[in-house]
Amino acid sequence: MPLIKTNDNVTLYCETNGSSDLPPLILLHGFTSSGAVFLRNVEALSRNHYVVVPDLRGHGFSDKTKSGYHVARLALDLKNVIDYFQFKVGTISAIGTSLGAAILWSYCELFTTEDFKSLIFVDQAPLQNYLSDWGAAFGNRGCNSAEALQAFQKQLLDDPKAAHLGTINACLAYRYAPQPGDFSESSPEWKADEEFFLSEALKGDPWWYGKLMADHTALDWRDSIAQSFGENSGSTTRVLVVASTRSGCFPAAGPLKVQELASAESVTVEWGGHWCYWEQPDLFNEVAIRFLLQGRSGSV
Repeated sequence: MPLIKTNDNVTLYCETNGSSDLPPLILLHGFTSSGAVFLRNVEALSRNHYVVVPDLRGHGFSDKTKSGYHVARLALDLKNVIDYFQFKVGTISAIGTSLGAAILWSYCELFTTEDFKSLIFVDQAPLQNYLSDWGAAFGNRGCNSAEALQAFQKQLLDDPKAAHLGTINACLAYRYAPQPGDFSESSPEWKADEEFFLSEALKGDPWWYGKLMADHTALDWRDSIAQSFGENSGSTTRVLVVASTRSGCFPAAGPLKVQELASAESVTVEWGGHWCYWEQPDLFNEVAIRFLLQGRSGSV
């Protein structure tokens, strides 16, 4: 469990799983989470990869700073992690979930795609805010305007638990779009998930979270994704997009725009929401491993 110092002297907590002789696979969590959200995935993924799971700055057990609340800074942190392990160019795979996908887009804009063999982006649209050419069919269902951002930032400061509960309710399919047989409020799983995600979110500073979301939700990655991964990019990095029909964060069409922009493969799932890798880890692991090892995403 190395502690990694960034170039601005911030300590990042990181866990590793599997043999370091295997190809590297980096797992990047999303907003207000931590590397612990991949507890249900690392065992399967580490059978064929050396799995590296950092906590983003401001999250989990990593340092909490008063600055660094920009996606580009988190991308540079990722560069510091890769340099620490001295991974060979072109050998790295990575899975970016939500904000983690945006960090990978930023990294590739800054440093090109050459470090990566394959990338999986999980349920993140290339733009959250609504614009004249990007509305409710694609953008974030909740944080999609200056007014919505301000309301969210205020709630983070006034009642952080309520703010985080709102995130949890949007990110778990059985809460946002329940189906027959799903967990209910009286289920032990409902309560255990809530306790886990709340405990992870409450490790961070609500003010800092709000500043990070201000940057994240306003960034438009469409042209950058096309430049980095599109048909004329020259990139050899393979890309898989995972979207969900039961996500409380985005309509599936939002993340699937990344498929079009990046000339990527895609899988659209209905068995989980924004946190599908947590809700149905076996199904998610199957999708990821099939893509990483065999080059075929398929559907599960």
